[in-house]
Amino acid sequence: MCQALLEIMEPEINKIKENVKEEVTREGITNTIMALRDCGQTEEIIRQIISKAYNLSFQETERYL
Repeated sequence: MCQALLEIMEPEINKIKENVKEEVTREGITNTIMALRDCGQTEEIIRQIISKAYNLSFQETERYL
């Protein structure tokens, strides 16, 4: 019974896990950007750091800046 329920719920559980992972990553990027700005870093330097640290393209970093 429990195994059957787990199999039924597995896609929903995986979706929730992915959403949590995305939210945590987004918060981490936002906090990193705020800290770098507080330290006086330029937008270009921040873009480079975020791109490297979170394995994002420069275009992807734009949505966070």
